[in-house]
Amino acid sequence: MYKIPPLLLLPIFAFGQNQLTANSFEPTSENMLLLTKGRKFVADHDSLNEELVDLVKAFSVDSVLPNKSQRHRVAAAGWVISVFGYKWKAINMTKQKFVGTERDHIRVPGSPPLFTEYDVNFNIIPHTRKYVDLVWIGYERQLKRNRWNRIKNPDEAPWVYPETLENIKHYRMHCEITPPVYARAMLNEKFYPCIRPNSSSEHINIGTDHATFGLYGPFVADFNHTGHPEIHPYDWLWWYDTHPARLNEKSQTWFFGFMKEASNRFRGWYKKKEPRVGQISVPFIFDLKNDTLKVTLEHLVHDLFDAEGISLLETVPDNASNLYFSEKIYTFSDTELNGKVIQYITSNPIQQEGLKTWFSELNLDKDANLLSGYLNIGVSVSQLYNAKVSFE
Repeated sequence: MYKIPPLLLLPIFAFGQNQLTANSFEPTSENMLLLTKGRKFVADHDSLNEELVDLVKAFSVDSVLPNKSQRHRVAAAGWVISVFGYKWKAINMTKQKFVGTERDHIRVPGSPPLFTEYDVNFNIIPHTRKYVDLVWIGYERQLKRNRWNRIKNPDEAPWVYPETLENIKHYRMHCEITPPVYARAMLNEKFYPCIRPNSSSEHINIGTDHATFGLYGPFVADFNHTGHPEIHPYDWLWWYDTHPARLNEKSQTWFFGFMKEASNRFRGWYKKKEPRVGQISVPFIFDLKNDTLKVTLEHLVHDLFDAEGISLLETVPDNASNLYFSEKIYTFSDTELNGKVIQYITSNPIQQEGLKTWFSELNLDKDANLLSGYLNIGVSVSQLYNAKVSFE
């Protein structure tokens, strides 16, 4: 049984001895069992990697778009060209989740930026049917519009429904955001490539040009070009760690980021002075042969948190904890889990009320001796919060 060191007694007393209980006692789902597979197995199977990454749940409170389209903001020119159809038009008025695998690699902008545009963008292709069907909605709409009569062969991919994955590389979802100017150097070092010559394969958190990502944001047609489908700008971005140099590591490690679009092109969808408020739920599975179940949350890049904004996040339970601790111990009320503890460690305490954490959907699989569930992070922040979390 885990013994609490004397030096930890004071912080635990100060912040409360948290107690957890299992919500269900079902066999572990097949997708959740992917977390028990080695990283190399996940890395070698794009479709399974996508099913794993799809377990993550993410949303922002401004999930419903207030209007149909947005345009460039370059003095009067932005309005003029929008009259001629140069704009982004929402395909769905509710922000969408999308999961896929890089077809190419993350494209890092050159310098200087084009006006306020500094898009970190990449093309991802889906290998699971629900996201194949989602991106197809975008291509079907692009075909119907056929802007400038550019589509000459409507009987070829991507203008025909993809019954199989044979030509799936043609059905890419383009994903973009302009990260905050002041954070780009830190994002480049700590989170993902933002500054040349950095790239997906060279970045310490990715290590390949064909990583699998999950995203959440507006699903749009970009009629500044030919109307191709995009997630633009993505609010949330996350991925499971399958860096080639760490394939033998046993921990379940995730990277995730929450950002506000920093250009002024989408001002009708993102209010400049309002905080970003949202939640991400990250799956985990613990082998109960161990008495101490360890969670490590590392804050990577963030700016100011907003205490008032967190009240907009109605999903935060009353027993949610702030992140003002270096280590917290959770015990279980279940007889079957007596003697088990979750040791929750953070890279540094954050004394702000705009950041909350809690566990949910705990499932005890007695036959397999596995405990699975979700670690939730609720955040209200000025422009960005990026982190890394590991379970072991």
